[in-house]
Amino acid sequence: MSLSVCIIARNEASHIAEALESVRWADERIVVNCGSTDNTAEVAAAHGAQVYDAEHTPNLNVNKNHCFRLARSEWILSLDADERVSPALAEEIQLVLARGPRENGFWIPRRNWYFGYPLFHGRQYPDYQLRLFRRGCALFPEQHIHEYLAVQGPVGHLRNPIEHFPYSTLSHYLVKLDRDTNFQAQWLSSRYGRFGIRTFVRHGLWRSFKRFVERYLLWGGFRDGFPGFWAAWLDGVNTLVAVAKWWHLSHQNQAHELPQANHLLR
Repeated sequence: MSLSVCIIARNEASHIAEALESVRWADERIVVNCGSTDNTAEVAAAHGAQVYDAEHTPNLNVNKNHCFRLARSEWILSLDADERVSPALAEEIQLVLARGPRENGFWIPRRNWYFGYPLFHGRQYPDYQLRLFRRGCALFPEQHIHEYLAVQGPVGHLRNPIEHFPYSTLSHYLVKLDRDTNFQAQWLSSRYGRFGIRTFVRHGLWRSFKRFVERYLLWGGFRDGFPGFWAAWLDGVNTLVAVAKWWHLSHQNQAHELPQANHLLR
């Protein structure tokens, strides 16, 4: 059965080539270039991908669904630009599709690498992702950037991993932190309304502390040494920064409302 690999990318010129090379065996490789200011599109085309342009959207899953609709194969593998299909996974996918599976989707384990080190604990592995599915049977709900595909029908599991390189350096982490927390702050504002002391304690202090304790202590992240510590600690930092941006967003909205209220009182 034929397979399309779908990737969205924004300023991923340094990563997209390796992602595409890891799935060179696929029947079709599609890259949706989401407003890149570097040469992501040119690099992707040079490595054999069909490249389409789209506007950047804060919710990345909007363009992922758009990419799925461009695919023509019977099966789709959703891959991020900072991910690689391991040789063992490539062989497994081809064998599974060759037998004509009854399932409409498959969970795939993912191994996360932080600053060049693979993580095996703290629920960083196996970090199962629903990525392989029959075309027309799955879409992202488009409610949040961290979502699982919604698949219609039976779902199975594969054994071999996707290799994920989200943060090659601390500077790379800070760039993605700014992007992701912008969306998270907007989402918190739309769901919970104006920022307050209770929301700060619940979503800022408690949730960031809870995330660190779970990943580092309860789920054994300490067994990965310093990389495991940074992964757990930065997870808490991500939550706290999103809440800080939510506070700032609420403060800006309140400051904008005051002049309007004063005008009505005149």
